[in-house]
Amino acid sequence: MKALYQKIRALNGKNYGLYKSLAEKSWDFGDFVLEFLHVQGDPFAPASRVLLKTSLQKLGYAPVWGSNFERRLALSDFLLRRLSAVVQEHFPEKNAPVAIENPGPEMLVRNSLWIDNGDLRVCLQVRLPGEGRKIESEAAAEILTMVLPDLVSASLYNDSSRAAQLEAHYGVLADRVEILAELDKRRLCAFVPDGAVLPRASGLSEAPLKDAVPFVAPPEMAVTLEICGREIRGMGIPRGVTVITGGAFHGKSTLLQALTRSVFPHVPGDGREGIVVDETALRVGVEDGRSVRATDLSIFVRDLPGGVSTKDFTTLSASGSTSEAANLLEAIEAGSRTFLIDEDSSAVNFLIRDIRVRKLLGDDREPLIPLTDRIRAIAQAGYSFILVAGACGDYLDLADNIIIMANYKAECAKSTKPVESAEVGSSEASFAPPAPRAFADYMQPLQKSVRPASAVERQVKVKLAGDSLLQIGFLVSDTSRLNTLVDKSQRLGAGFLLLNLLQNAASNADSMASDSVSAASSKLCESIRNVGFRNLPQGLSREMSLPREVDIACVAFRLREGR
Repeated sequence: MKALYQKIRALNGKNYGLYKSLAEKSWDFGDFVLEFLHVQGDPFAPASRVLLKTSLQKLGYAPVWGSNFERRLALSDFLLRRLSAVVQEHFPEKNAPVAIENPGPEMLVRNSLWIDNGDLRVCLQVRLPGEGRKIESEAAAEILTMVLPDLVSASLYNDSSRAAQLEAHYGVLADRVEILAELDKRRLCAFVPDGAVLPRASGLSEAPLKDAVPFVAPPEMAVTLEICGREIRGMGIPRGVTVITGGAFHGKSTLLQALTRSVFPHVPGDGREGIVVDETALRVGVEDGRSVRATDLSIFVRDLPGGVSTKDFTTLSASGSTSEAANLLEAIEAGSRTFLIDEDSSAVNFLIRDIRVRKLLGDDREPLIPLTDRIRAIAQAGYSFILVAGACGDYLDLADNIIIMANYKAECAKSTKPVESAEVGSSEASFAPPAPRAFADYMQPLQKSVRPASAVERQVKVKLAGDSLLQIGFLVSDTSRLNTLVDKSQRLGAGFLLLNLLQNAASNADSMASDSVSAASSKLCESIRNVGFRNLPQGLSREMSLPREVDIACVAFRLREGR
């Protein structure tokens, strides 16, 4: 710390660009080491990024907290929230001198703070002060050698008064592992515990609604799971076709949204922390205007007028029904086995086809084949649907289970008998899932667009235009309808992971020749779950979090040239 203080004071009044000399070495602070990942070029440029490294032992944590993924995630998430709260308490203003990611309710692998090999790494943003183009060393020394150590002391060290909160964090993840095992054993695709709080405070908030009606499982679909030595009662949704119906504003979409967000674990107190859904589940809906490339839509779309085949369909601007068909089939290719659908965000002609229109037009003048005609065959092939239908009554006859939401209370109108093990026969499927496309082959036409934006730039830029248009070099992917990318950091994470895969595909085409898009994503994600983002080029340069393999594949399927 003393060496850094002396170095900064020696720079007083000198050209602002000399701040970059701080990145030439690591700085020892006793219990932790500070490194500069990026030094801003002037006082008005994006903030500098610093890395703090220490060990769990120096912070007072037992080695067990680094022993498995669930414990590492629990402690990392807990400490990030603690540090974020302390930073915001000290610097509530916008453009504060020190900032760190403020996470949402999901517990994710984030590069802002992660643990691997018994070491803890923290990435923060620091605004280095300057007067015009001159270094203000006194203010800089205070931020780096006084404020940062105080923030670390107030948040990261082990504190017995917060031990119960940390254990509760880990308890959510430990429960989730056992519930997922029970879902598989009982052939369930989702579980919603009694007492869960589904409604949010508002459409702009992820906080639970105060005085909300707690969820209670209807008796016909109630299951009791023995989890971590205790019993938990709740609603088990069997695999197959489940329809959620009821009047407007009675909680249908609220239940579906809670299931959608619960592909990730949630923090204690969120109200959704006990909800568990198949981790491959994906929300599927209309996405008119999206690009589709080399996708076989023939199960939902017959050949188009003029003899245009839909077995290898490509368009830069898909229609509503075509986009939803592509979304579902690409989700299957990406590895999803459970699909969440809301009629409000779907194309009507994808969901249903009126009997009178069928009689009038016949099949020869209507290329679209609605989901009602295919859903049972897809379900018999081992896939599950949870579908909100307040107006599309055709699905009531196709459902294995019907849940009625009335005043946010769940009732059961039809249910299949829960099974106790996976040893159940299945009907012969008449639906063949699409063959996975090789990553190298699928990405090859896009390689020429993965390059720096200008001759003076050395790295390919990954950035967001607005909240959801992801740009990777000269490629773009509209992620606005990918509901399981929960925030900007996950979208950026998907972008940087795809950039890594695209660059590897160019240099290691032989080794990736047999990998599908989802398989290539899976290998990289598994590596990051073990060691964080530190081995990924540019992996610490921006705030990012880890998406699921299925989400990365879906972002890849939406990639197109942006020029």
